[in-house]
Amino acid sequence: MGASFATCFLRVIRFLEKNWTSLCNDIRTGTLDARITDHLVRAAVMKILKPDPELAEFVENECSRDSWEGIINRLWPNTKYLQVIMTGTMSQYTPRVNYYSNGLPLASTIYASSECFSGINLNPLCKPSEVSYTLIPTLAYFEFLPVHRNDGVARCNKEKQDLVDLVDVELGQEYELVVTTYAGLYRYRVGDVLRVAGFKNKAPQFNFIRRENVILSIDVDKTNEMELQDAVNNAIKHLEHFGASLIEYTSNADTSSIPGHYVLYWELCIGATPIPPWVFEDCCVDVYREGRAFDK
Repeated sequence: MGASFATCFLRVIRFLEKNWTSLCNDIRTGTLDARITDHLVRAAVMKILKPDPELAEFVENECSRDSWEGIINRLWPNTKYLQVIMTGTMSQYTPRVNYYSNGLPLASTIYASSECFSGINLNPLCKPSEVSYTLIPTLAYFEFLPVHRNDGVARCNKEKQDLVDLVDVELGQEYELVVTTYAGLYRYRVGDVLRVAGFKNKAPQFNFIRRENVILSIDVDKTNEMELQDAVNNAIKHLEHFGASLIEYTSNADTSSIPGHYVLYWELCIGATPIPPWVFEDCCVDVYREGRAFDK
């Protein structure tokens, strides 16, 4: 089983959570819900849909339980792994995917973008935190723009003469990927920041770190998506004692007031234990302190 990204996969499971009763009715009666109005879709599905009360009862028994933990294993017992991209900011969804799958292996198999396919994961069943991609030099011509950090701020040297070839990248160094493709893109900056994790024979392998220029900023500060992810991961530990977990989050920089501030929006799965307001205050303090290294 799988999907392109963890968000897509969880969206499907969430849709099933909301609509499983309608699904069971359709399976039981061999009909389609009236909300599906596209005539071509209805005609195509009705050609293969037959009443199956036994399957409907099975799905109903599993979906009507109090907990959806391990629902993937229960509905699809032959599932061996999930093929889904879990790198970068997708890593925030790992706990939720593990909840639904009882910790099935997560396979991030390919590295691709809208510009081109770039590489593969030679160890697809490794942990999401250990995923590295080996770029295939016949898919495009790859060059790398070194990412330098000055005072905690990542900067790319934009001079073309400083581009590094695939064979010249250095272990541990971060680079922004630049591609020249068969479709006609010339030295196009993809916007992905990669870190050299090691080598397979002499072929470099890369960790996906983040998207370049995806940052929060209200003054001279610069907080990229992975720094924010680390801060949120530390903050949500306060919720574990109350049986709560983070489903998803997003953020923005609010400059309508002086001084400006970051705003975090959290979607939580709340357990049976009420969460006191001070716990959320502690979460906010943890996120704040993560970006204030000199205050620690």
